[in-house]
Amino acid sequence: MSGFTPRPGRVFSVVLLVLIAACAAITPYDPTSYKNATDLKAEALLLIEKAKDPPGSHPAAIERVRLKLRQAYEYEKGKGDRNRQTAEQWALLSDSNGALLGGFLKKWLTENKGQSPAFLEGVSKNVEQAFDEIIKLESRKVKD
Repeated sequence: MSGFTPRPGRVFSVVLLVLIAACAAITPYDPTSYKNATDLKAEALLLIEKAKDPPGSHPAAIERVRLKLRQAYEYEKGKGDRNRQTAEQWALLSDSNGALLGGFLKKWLTENKGQSPAFLEGVSKNVEQAFDEIIKLESRKVKD
């Protein structure tokens, strides 16, 4: 019985093909996606700081963040299956039944009262980390 002994050149070729296929499996870096994420991160964290007040004190800011969150998700989803991982991250962030930004906004609006500093600190940390994951995901994509 003869064993298969890969030649170094052949192994390199296979690894190279796998890497090329992996890069082709995701969308390339998009500066608009990066800007959407970084801008909305700052705006969302600022809004969370304001949530010590009742939501009625900040209706325009809340609606602006909700709109930008939906727009960012739709933009990423519109890139198709090759951008599925990024779109899924935006879906998690915006889910009104989840524990991130969408869920926080729903809770704040439903309760119609200011939130405790301890709660806001936890939400802020979680939302910041979620945005950071989206930003890192985008920044790691292949740039032209």
